[in-house]
Amino acid sequence: SISFPSPPPKTPMKPFSLTYVRYPEDDPLGLAMAIASLAPFCMIWTTVGAFMARRELWDVLTLLGILANEVLAQALKRHFKEPRPATCELVDFCDTHGMPSSHAQLAAFVATLTTLHFVRRREEFMVFCRWNKREASGRAGHTDPMTLALVLIAWPMAGLVCASRVYLGYHSVQQVVAGTCVGCVFGAVYHELVCLTATKRFAALDVNDGGFGGWVARTVIGVRMRDSSLVPDPLEVERVALQVNVLDFKEKSF
Repeated sequence: SISFPSPPPKTPMKPFSLTYVRYPEDDPLGLAMAIASLAPFCMIWTTVGAFMARRELWDVLTLLGILANEVLAQALKRHFKEPRPATCELVDFCDTHGMPSSHAQLAAFVATLTTLHFVRRREEFMVFCRWNKREASGRAGHTDPMTLALVLIAWPMAGLVCASRVYLGYHSVQQVVAGTCVGCVFGAVYHELVCLTATKRFAALDVNDGGFGGWVARTVIGVRMRDSSLVPDPLEVERVALQVNVLDFKEKSF
């Protein structure tokens, strides 16, 4: 039979803090708040799934930004060393610092980055239309309604995450507000300094470059990575292109 190693009997066990949530028993609102508190991690796994399915550069940048945001949150907690509110005893979670709330910071970071990405797509498309003296007509020039809905949902979801951390007793109002402010500012800075720079460098990659840039370009092509961040509705563009290719294949096959 197969046996697995187990910790020594007297070794104290501790929960994994990132996904550890306790709520009042027989409290439906508390249960809802506990679920809302885990929303940031749903965002992470959703982004991972989106990258695996579509290989978009923007998804990679979002995941790297989430990682950097968490590093910043933990650094700030160690710097301020502010304890959690007294209510943390009810959820048995007083052994870590609380300023700022990393959950609130992550939710605000994702909402800010998503909003700026959406606005950039629209503005860049309108600039393209003015340069080419054409109207922004056709479905490919309009944002997918579901994408717009996701952007609009991001902010209420961030608000729910913040409310849940206070309601359940993990953070004070001040800690949640601080996390939200840091997340918004860091999201804006990350978008301007990292995301925009990365997309420009990505577009300039050349497979004929004999140096490191050429190796990166060939690797990008090998994994089928792409950047459609300036296309208002990439799914519509793909649908039309696929339909044209299918019709062309049928004409050549029959």
